Amino acid sequence: MDENSWKVLSLAAKRGHIGCTREDFFREIRGIAWVELEESVREVEAAGYVHIEWTGIDKFLLTITEKGGEMVRDQYEQRLNAYKARMEDQTKRAGIGKL
Repeated sequence: MDENSWKVLSLAAKRGHIGCTREDFFREIRGIAWVELEESVREVEAAGYVHIEWTGIDKFLLTITEKGGEMVRDQYEQRLNAYKARMEDQTKRAGIGKL
């Protein structure tokens, strides 16, 4: 899953059943163009992670699905474990250890 798709899915999970709009994404994901956002939204929708209700030509309300919630939990665990591994490696390289 690319970084933009992860951000879309993560924000949708945070908002839960309330859902999020295009404007919510632009507020939360800095520097993303509409084309990139739409591509990521359609990608996570095609995977069944979110439900999209189009409310205009380029406006929508996006809500997380149960499958999407499970994916967020899995991705979060993977990302957290990778972060912990990086921190442990950096600590070892710096010669900082438990005394």
